[in-house]
Amino acid sequence: ARHLYICDFHKNLIQSVRNRRKRKGSDDDGDSPVQDIDTPEVVDLYQLQVNTLRRYKRHFKLQTRPGLNKAQLVEIIGCHFRTIPVNEKDTLTYFIYSVKNDKNKADLKMDSGVH
Repeated sequence: ARHLYICDFHKNLIQSVRNRRKRKGSDDDGDSPVQDIDTPEVVDLYQLQVNTLRRYKRHFKLQTRPGLNKAQLVEIIGCHFRTIPVNEKDTLTYFIYSVKNDKNKADLKMDSGVH
């Protein structure tokens, strides 16, 4: 068997997601299912470079006026980012698969015959 090491940060991240899901399911009377889609937690977009923010804006085709400063870009992108639904189960499954198989998104496209 081939074992790959997962760093402590990612191991703790996976464990915290699992624990958070368990707590969510036990809050009510036990009848409510745990939701797979959650809103993302706080992300500090100020840590990104202005060029990265502009690429995000261009990728998602966000309509803005030209010449925005970093604070304005962060505000607009933050609003958009919070609206994107995240399926934690699928995201973590994909992440673990990618780490174990040393693959990235480009590798998966090539494997599936999409070029």
